[in-house]
Amino acid sequence: MAANCAAGPCVQVYTDPITHQLVITANQNRPGSTLFPHPRPVHTYKPRPKPIVKPVPKARPIPQTWIPYKAVPIIHRTYKAPVKKRRSTVAKVITTALSLSDQITRLLPGSKIMYQPGKDVVTGIPVYFWSDTNAIYQVATAILGVGVTVIMSPSFVWNFGDGSTFTTTNTGGPYPNAAITHTYKTSGTFTVDLTISWAGSWAAQGAVLPVLGGAIVTSTSATVQVSPGPTEFTR
Repeated sequence: MAANCAAGPCVQVYTDPITHQLVITANQNRPGSTLFPHPRPVHTYKPRPKPIVKPVPKARPIPQTWIPYKAVPIIHRTYKAPVKKRRSTVAKVITTALSLSDQITRLLPGSKIMYQPGKDVVTGIPVYFWSDTNAIYQVATAILGVGVTVIMSPSFVWNFGDGSTFTTTNTGGPYPNAAITHTYKTSGTFTVDLTISWAGSWAAQGAVLPVLGGAIVTSTSATVQVSPGPTEFTR
């Protein structure tokens, strides 16, 4: 497959003979690229809280009338707040590989066999053949921001059904275009086969390259009924 990776995405243009499609692909891979900048580690510290100490009231004697005073010690408890461990928080760094790809497909046009006269074909009279396929098939598109232009042209192989063949790059045409004509010498029913092969080139990023991948070949057929021509008498 031809490719152009001079700048920007790597572009490839090729044909798929199985599906009769023109395939345009582009890939842009940058492994290990960072989606976000690397932040510096951020450390957070919390001050150690001071313990809360409640004042201890003095013991006062309780007057008694029938027993002497005896001071009883009172147990006092002080609240001490739990001390949290100092933690350091570091912002996470997110990195990933950035990979972009895209693909565009185009189905190449089919064709039909046209001939003139469409009826009353007789022996000895030329029949004008042509194909309704355009002489040039052009695609202009953009893929991953890259402009791509593809130009394909067909070549034709005619088989007129009586053993005669003709190869050309001309699409032919009706009278008076005599690019593709054939004269049947005998009457009967003939099957005309037309085989079309596509080839071309593409341009992107200032480069012109051939379209590879195998020729796209299509075929079609038509039936021509030929009647005997007028009889000529000579001495």
